[in-house]
Amino acid sequence: MEARNEVLARIVEIVASVEKKDARFISVATVLGSVLRRVLSTQKSSLAAAISLGQRRQMEQMCREMSDMIETLGAVLPERISLQKVPTVEEPSWWYALSETTHVLEESIDQLGALVKQQEKGSAIRDLTAHTVRLMRDHYNICLEQGRSFMDG
Repeated sequence: MEARNEVLARIVEIVASVEKKDARFISVATVLGSVLRRVLSTQKSSLAAAISLGQRRQMEQMCREMSDMIETLGAVLPERISLQKVPTVEEPSWWYALSETTHVLEESIDQLGALVKQQEKGSAIRDLTAHTVRLMRDHYNICLEQGRSFMDG
């Protein structure tokens, strides 16, 4: 949890330090916002379908972290990035919802990993994307652990 808080704090610092009219920043931030909204949507579905208090608490924390990241980017680009554009699909099966969340996280990590490689080394944009990927990997690992825990009984 502490490491995830540090990542979120670093993301806030990076966003605050970048020139807001930088076209590359706007492009990357828009992609990040879109990816984060998609992840948050699936996490909200998993939260709604949670079958235990532990699952609910973990999903609430992950949803809060995704929302914080979206709000941070949205403060810079409110016309492009907003929490208002995050749908929640009702899924009665917690297992299916968790599987979808895990799948979307995996896809998103791959997509953003490719984006990181395209950015200039040492740039704030690369750092922002890399920290976002790091947080999403933490979320992915939590989802995998929830699934394993459920399977093991």
